Amino acid sequence: MLISHTKKFIFIKTTKTAGTSVEVLLQKYCVPQGFSFPADPFDQIVTDAGVVGGRGPNPETRNTWFAHMTASEIKALVSPEIWDGYTKICNIRNPWDKTVSFFHFNNRSVSSLPKAEIIAKFRDFMRNSNRNGRDTHIYFIDGAPVADVYLRHERLTDDFNQLCEKLDLQTEELPRLKGQFRDKEKLHYRDYYDDELRDMVATVYASEIKAFGWEF
Repeated sequence: MLISHTKKFIFIKTTKTAGTSVEVLLQKYCVPQGFSFPADPFDQIVTDAGVVGGRGPNPETRNTWFAHMTASEIKALVSPEIWDGYTKICNIRNPWDKTVSFFHFNNRSVSSLPKAEIIAKFRDFMRNSNRNGRDTHIYFIDGAPVADVYLRHERLTDDFNQLCEKLDLQTEELPRLKGQFRDKEKLHYRDYYDDELRDMVATVYASEIKAFGWEF
């Protein structure tokens, strides 16, 4: 998560949405000019310029501010003037695509397997695990999404450039971080699903699908 007092924004970091790629370009607006960031992982950085949440394994155990804080947690720690007056930003992603990305992140060796084996492992994972990567709690409060700007994964570059124009930020090429565990040239996300699993994701992500109009 990030707070910039100079550019007046709050970045709410979701999971498996290219959040890290956006975070690394926005973080310089949350620290004094010329600040040199330590290598990841690092603990929270709090200055008059803003806040950079702590990163790494279990940062919430060492930090008040940490990477995947929920909107509710952030709201409780800032003034109403900041929460209501700053532009709140977060990345979002089609739930069926996001679920596939979550699977690959947690099964990092499978991308080298033949297509049929990847699909079989995904379906087994979905049917035998209660983990699906859902992060609605991060950017919803009381059942509704709270950000002012949503960066959609499927049009991330265009949405990020529009954000830069809105907030008077430097336009930069987004890096591709944490996306190396999945070979998108091999399989489209729809290839992973049968009807049962497609409907399972639709049920799990019903509130997000209703809010953003996602389709399979």
